[in-house]
Amino acid sequence: MNIKDIFSKVKIEFSEFTDSFLKGGKTSVVTAIVSLVITFAACLAVFFASVQGAEKVLVPDVVGESLTDALLKMQAKELYPKIQLKYSDFPGDKGTILEQNPKAGAIVKAYRRVTLTVSRGIAIDFIEDYVGKNADEVRNSLDLLFSGSDSLVEVSPFVYVKDESTPGTIIAQYPEAGTSLSEKIRLQFVVSCGTETEKVDMPKLEGLNIEQLLSVMGEHKIIVDLDVKEDEGAPAKGNVGDVEKTKDEVEAYTRVKAILEVKPRGEKDEMVQGVFSCDLTDYPFPVPYVLEAKGSDGKTTVLLSANHLGKKFTAPYNVKKNTTLILSVMGVETAKVVVE
Repeated sequence: MNIKDIFSKVKIEFSEFTDSFLKGGKTSVVTAIVSLVITFAACLAVFFASVQGAEKVLVPDVVGESLTDALLKMQAKELYPKIQLKYSDFPGDKGTILEQNPKAGAIVKAYRRVTLTVSRGIAIDFIEDYVGKNADEVRNSLDLLFSGSDSLVEVSPFVYVKDESTPGTIIAQYPEAGTSLSEKIRLQFVVSCGTETEKVDMPKLEGLNIEQLLSVMGEHKIIVDLDVKEDEGAPAKGNVGDVEKTKDEVEAYTRVKAILEVKPRGEKDEMVQGVFSCDLTDYPFPVPYVLEAKGSDGKTTVLLSANHLGKKFTAPYNVKKNTTLILSVMGVETAKVVVE
């Protein structure tokens, strides 16, 4: 067999193989297309079945409940909440649900969104007039109204004074009614304790050092009028010497005179002892004050915080040189001095 015959034979066999492959390939292609169509149709059927067949649930009633409880109920029903905030007209409902949409009892498909309108609390722009009202009731109302860490109003402990009003009645307030709530404030109430005078025990003052005296003045309802006396024999932390004689039990905010003995100031001394003194308004009732010490490093420390009737104010100190003493009365800086 020559080469020509060989090529002719190969050509015939290759042609037969090609025809056979094309016939089988068409079948494979058709089979593949049919399989894809069937698979796609099955996916669509499953999808629409899942959408149309989603479980239907009853929307729970959460109006008036806390946001936390409402969210738990929504989760149990496989519903998704959408939160909206709104001011309300009633004190004490901050964080509670005011409205819901869809309303309670509606039948909806699971996984639907339910709009919950949550109270932001009552919107108040200024302090009201509380004079003449019961102090405990006002405090409870304000606690509900201004609850939370971001509260704009903090109610200070009551100051009780002798008055003909019914015990527990607010007879004065600071700040006054109409004060804007543009920033956080401390609300101070002066409350009637009736016609009976409040009595307190007179603490022992003699022999106390400056730190101990500051502690006693902050804890007891008395006013100490101090004079300072330099004495080489005085201890480094100061010492209360002569004290005016009083009864063991006295009226609240009774004034008592005392002498504070301190060492003479030396040029090389880092610490300075003495008495901070200034004149205040003669207040009709005890008002809150704070005495602070601000160091040269900018750090501020509270030395004393209590109530005072005004007029002459004195307080002991034992601080480093170049410390600034600052007295604030009812939240307002009233006097300051640099200890050199």
